Amino acid sequence: MSASPDLTEGAELLQIAEAVVLAAAPLAESGRRIEQDLERDVKVAADCAIHDAVRSALLATDIPIQSEEDPGGWNSSVTGLRWILDPLDGSVNLSRGIPLYCISLALWYNEDPVLGVIHDLCRTETFTGLMGVGASLDGYRISSSSISNPQSAVLCTGFPVGTNFSEAALTEFVRRIQEFKKVRLFGSAALSLAWVSCGRADVYIEEGIALWDIAAGLALVRASGGIAHLRPYGESGRLTVIAGSPELCEGLCEV
Repeated sequence: MSASPDLTEGAELLQIAEAVVLAAAPLAESGRRIEQDLERDVKVAADCAIHDAVRSALLATDIPIQSEEDPGGWNSSVTGLRWILDPLDGSVNLSRGIPLYCISLALWYNEDPVLGVIHDLCRTETFTGLMGVGASLDGYRISSSSISNPQSAVLCTGFPVGTNFSEAALTEFVRRIQEFKKVRLFGSAALSLAWVSCGRADVYIEEGIALWDIAAGLALVRASGGIAHLRPYGESGRLTVIAGSPELCEGLCEV
């Protein structure tokens, strides 16, 4: 992993990111209409509305912007600083009235997070994190869990688009998760990581997840004292992620 730059303007960029996200939040209220009904996902009106508002506001920073909603415009080889946006993580939840969805915005430098903002649109909670400074929830300092034993830990995971649901794959999935005290699938990778960053859960593990789903959450986890391990998931451009309590994650990576 490359080292993040020494950003003296990091705090200012975090303020900009938070303000932009909060300004776009009201657009979710009228955005439940399904625009595309995909095989294992949906696109709702709020996806594009929030994307357009955040992208427009961030243009003034002169930093490249990558978003889940860029049609064919995602380029994982971009170097230097880049904004990474998931306008609405949890679109299916929103379309069904399940109160678990959020806006996720991160700033990365090469392959490393610099800062992240996740705004829970249902609880109106705002998580922010800046590497080297710390992470906060609505302005109050937060820290990740210190639990080291999976049998005492709450695991967040999920089934992203493209998950292998074969009997063999599901059997292996059950084998991996059965050692944890509890397992939670919220339908939002970003919120899962936000809750890991404040100790509501202890670890997040997912295979085949997209970078835009986790970019801000990884910034929060690392800024709150946790760690994150990423590796490529096949040749899909997606990732396998383990993030959370340092002691717990190190033990899981050794298995």
